Amino acid sequence: MVKGLNLKVTVLFLACFAFASCTPKPIPIGFIGGLSGFNADLGISGRNGVSLAISAINKAGGIHGRKLELLVRDDKQDPEMAPVVFQELVSEQVVAVIGPMTSAIAQVLIPLANKSQIPLISPSASSPDFSGLDDMFIRLTTPNVNESLGLAQESFQRGARKTCVIDDLSNQAFSKAIVRTYTAELRRLAEEKGKEIAVVALPFDPKDPQGMQTILIGLARYQPDILLFATNSLDTALLAQGIRKKGFTMPFLGTGWSMSQTLIENGGSAVEGMVFTVPFNPNSETKAWKDFSALYAETFGKPADFGAHQGWNAVQVLAGGIAKGGTRNIKEHIINTQYQGLQSSFVIDAFGDPVIPFQRLEISSGKLVAHE
Repeated sequence: MVKGLNLKVTVLFLACFAFASCTPKPIPIGFIGGLSGFNADLGISGRNGVSLAISAINKAGGIHGRKLELLVRDDKQDPEMAPVVFQELVSEQVVAVIGPMTSAIAQVLIPLANKSQIPLISPSASSPDFSGLDDMFIRLTTPNVNESLGLAQESFQRGARKTCVIDDLSNQAFSKAIVRTYTAELRRLAEEKGKEIAVVALPFDPKDPQGMQTILIGLARYQPDILLFATNSLDTALLAQGIRKKGFTMPFLGTGWSMSQTLIENGGSAVEGMVFTVPFNPNSETKAWKDFSALYAETFGKPADFGAHQGWNAVQVLAGGIAKGGTRNIKEHIINTQYQGLQSSFVIDAFGDPVIPFQRLEISSGKLVAHE
């Protein structure tokens, strides 16, 4: 009797083992973004977009029968915390990391990604310092050179003769590039017409209690025709409020870093008319974007935005690379390939940079409106 029982147990064990061995292990994918702190909206939106994309892939059966497992880490928007959480994901044997969301954190993580040979796929880091390099960094937004060129053209067309840029000292990899390219393009446009344009960068430290006052003093001194904010969404909103309260009426320009619902909700009437040039249109008529927007609103109770859009597209790029060549040498299978995003098709070039069309957006009646 005991012998028969042992045989049954053995058969049952082997059956369970066989079943387990036939169930493919999930593919671990990391996400790193700023999910806490003063300005976490971009990181949260990016994570939400990534989460929805992974859920959709898993519901469809995964990639070649293997589902994706998302491991999320909060970099707290801290350059010292980011390497810690990256190494945690490396120890979890992730095949790739989606993130970070800002250039300041990307600057810290790219060397670690190169060392570990794990692809780092950023939905939104846009510093041109990362362009043209054969490394493990891939991104879903174009270098902010293109954004700066569009903003410079906007300023010139409005007849600006003196402009100021609020230069965020906490994200210099991003803001310095904006200042540099914006200034150079404005001066080039002016020289072509035999004119002169002055551009002044106003340093802004988000941690300085006197930061607002420093900006107001600078604006009173230089009296610019146009003001460009190279700052995050909440800081842009608060600065805009303070600047308008002091009676300044110059037009405002913003960047993709600040363009979010947080900016609109906290900036109110102060940010009405603010203009952006970005590779994103919240009013896109594509079916994919409309379906995603409806799902996002239903799931998270708020509108889908730039960060969410970029997060979803980042997963599609990663999934495409894995589907094409498996979990090894993923970057080789991602680059030089065309993808269909939520709003448009785009190409990831040999250096991991995307080629994407830009839109001119303006805040009008509390909404982002696209203009040709």
